[in-house]
Amino acid sequence: MRVRTWLFPVVTIVTLLLSPWPPPARANHPPVDHPPLQSASELDYPPFCLVREDGKADGFSVELLRAASHAMGREINFKVGPWHELKEELAAGTIDVLPLVSYNHVRDRIYDFSVPYLIMHGEIFVRTEDKTAIRGLADLRDKKIVVMKGDTAHEWALEQGFTNDNLVLTASYSEAFRLLAQGRHDAVLAQKLMGLQLIKALQLGNISTVGDPQAHLTDLKPTRVTTPGFEQKFCFAVPEGNKELLAGLNEALAVLMANGTYDRLYRKWFDPLLPPRPVPTAMLVKKTLLALLPIVFLLIVALLFFLKREVARKTRSLQEEIVERHKAEKEKEKIIIDLRRALEEIKTLRGILPICSFCKKIRDDQGYWEQVDVYIHKHAEAEFSHSICPDCLEKHYPEPVKEKR
Repeated sequence: MRVRTWLFPVVTIVTLLLSPWPPPARANHPPVDHPPLQSASELDYPPFCLVREDGKADGFSVELLRAASHAMGREINFKVGPWHELKEELAAGTIDVLPLVSYNHVRDRIYDFSVPYLIMHGEIFVRTEDKTAIRGLADLRDKKIVVMKGDTAHEWALEQGFTNDNLVLTASYSEAFRLLAQGRHDAVLAQKLMGLQLIKALQLGNISTVGDPQAHLTDLKPTRVTTPGFEQKFCFAVPEGNKELLAGLNEALAVLMANGTYDRLYRKWFDPLLPPRPVPTAMLVKKTLLALLPIVFLLIVALLFFLKREVARKTRSLQEEIVERHKAEKEKEKIIIDLRRALEEIKTLRGILPICSFCKKIRDDQGYWEQVDVYIHKHAEAEFSHSICPDCLEKHYPEPVKEKR
């Protein structure tokens, strides 16, 4: 399964606080009296330990131990060899540290272990045609099981009651899987991720796992466990009693996990191999929002730009409309003044009026003769009230005038 990386720094810090040991040398103050550390890598335990084409050791655990030794200010040399021989050399003290040793209570009496930096699970591998006949550990009681000599799988099988009559020991897992693919023996018991990588590298298409190939490679769903209890806690291991070196390795592991080196190496070696985890909904929403944020920002900027331009256009339009209205108002006022003036001209009698010398009638524009009062009433706003002047009174009504006198 994927490593629970949050667990390791906690375990490391607790171990450092509870372990009495002198502080190791720092990388910026390399000790001059410490020789290079001697280490080794097994032949084929990918992606943890493997041998490159040039014969040099490589893999996640090898790189991690190399980085830890540099964090301690120590140089380190690696050789390669069969696992069962490397175990004996570590126990004898001819090797200072091994990069990949699975912890169990039996080995704890022989070696001292760092805090675990990986937790993996074992698996049963069989030929594809035998997958229905072998579905779990109980089906292997009368079968031949291939394991690498001295590996955790070997020790775990012995703990489960399997004997040498059941077990076939090999020097490497490459040999074990080849034997199984050739039709010899019944199953291989091995660490799951390593086994899947070897099957792929060796192009052994007729071998598969008994359980779900994805089980324990992610933390997402419970699956049937075909090897209950076969859990490997991978650690650095040093000879029993080397407390100073063990303390330095524990502190270096804590430093590597804190500064990102552990995560970088993990991504380098495991991300190409492990199935991707489904992204949690909350994380998916967060990533989607982060991805959309620049687009939303650009849309907002574009919208603001459009609104600004539209407001400017509307403002110009309103200003032009106001100017036009002012012009229209002035034109209207001018027209009203002209109309008033024309009306005044119409209602005011001007010019020469043709009038009869005798009856005093006035001729209009159509050639008709009208009484003066009628003509003036039509062409002016004046109204007439009829009366008689004294001269006309005396002329036309002489008698009443004389009597009045």
